Amino acid sequence: MDSQIEFKMEKELATQVDEIHEQVGKLFTSMLDIGAGSGMLARAMSRRGTQMTTLELVPELVDYARSISDNSITILCGDFYTIELDQQFDVVSYMDGFGVGDDIDQLHLLKRISGWLKDDSCALIDIYNPVYWRKISGQKMRFDKAEREYGYDVDNERMLDTWWHPEQPENALTQSLRCYTVEEISKLCEEAGLKIEAIFPGGAMDYDEWVYSPLVSLNECLSYRIKVKK
Repeated sequence: MDSQIEFKMEKELATQVDEIHEQVGKLFTSMLDIGAGSGMLARAMSRRGTQMTTLELVPELVDYARSISDNSITILCGDFYTIELDQQFDVVSYMDGFGVGDDIDQLHLLKRISGWLKDDSCALIDIYNPVYWRKISGQKMRFDKAEREYGYDVDNERMLDTWWHPEQPENALTQSLRCYTVEEISKLCEEAGLKIEAIFPGGAMDYDEWVYSPLVSLNECLSYRIKVKK
């Protein structure tokens, strides 16, 4: 990996770790990161002394995480809708992925998150903002070997992210996430026995200038983070 790219990634990870500590707002020792991917955040948190557990569905990502992580991190492969955990945590995090299924799926997951939390602990969950994704629907991007287009399913309030090879548009793949207003996610959390303690707006991309702003208003951000407690 290019040293400049590696330095930039490490700097961004350090910023994420600082944000998590600030948003939790008190000392904590254990954290469960679900949808953890290759475990970059977990390794950064572990270097700051947090006892990390990660949960990821894709076996290839889990294998990679295990190959580059030390034994201080507990790395689990499984489905967060069904896996049984015998531990509770000071913090549960779900970064950039909430909304994969429908509302019933999200409610089920929130109830599971509640069960994984110790008393007086919290979860940090990134929520996609419908206002932003409606606004940029139709935005296209071209890369060396791929093209991408954002869309929005108004009827189901889902952002659509479609990728295809320029020479094989018939093989396009689309993933989507349910977007929630603050009012909608608050209601869903209440049904799960959780209460939103704080809301942290994220960033947004200006596609006219191709500039990313890391912190914008709640009405402008592509996603916002909620801090929830039992």
